[in-house]
Amino acid sequence: MLNGKKSFAVLFAVVALGAISFGCAPTGDEEKNTAAMKRFYDEVMTKGNLKAIDELIADNYVEHHTPTLDTPTAKARLAQGMAMSRTGFPDLQITVEDIIAKGDKVWAYITMRGTNKGEFMGRPATGKKIEIKGVDIMRFVNGKAVEHGSLYDGLAMMQQLE
Repeated sequence: MLNGKKSFAVLFAVVALGAISFGCAPTGDEEKNTAAMKRFYDEVMTKGNLKAIDELIADNYVEHHTPTLDTPTAKARLAQGMAMSRTGFPDLQITVEDIIAKGDKVWAYITMRGTNKGEFMGRPATGKKIEIKGVDIMRFVNGKAVEHGSLYDGLAMMQQLE
């Protein structure tokens, strides 16, 4: 029989090895994908650097959330949607509340805040502030996002703008 310290050490080793073998420990790709997603929030959404889209988003990107806009590809629609958001909310700020990576996917729970100072979705500026929560799921291949889905409370946002 093992004493208390040895028992703990053995248990710790078994749990650690089990976590690594079952994929519970973060991989290098998971860390890179998480960093890429955070960079998207910071560079593209918060700072409005639309050029970063080419560095972060693959040409074959698939979008499951953005409404149809007049562009031929999902990547172009993303750029157009980000430009529209930055026009409507030039002070847009994204706060990552929680972020989890597993394999090639990253899930983020975020808060978006901004003031409607420009036209947004065909509506004139109201000068009102918004704060909405959302969840994004992105899938990455070779460090670039290839697929995105999200869930936001768009109704709450529109009610805050009235």
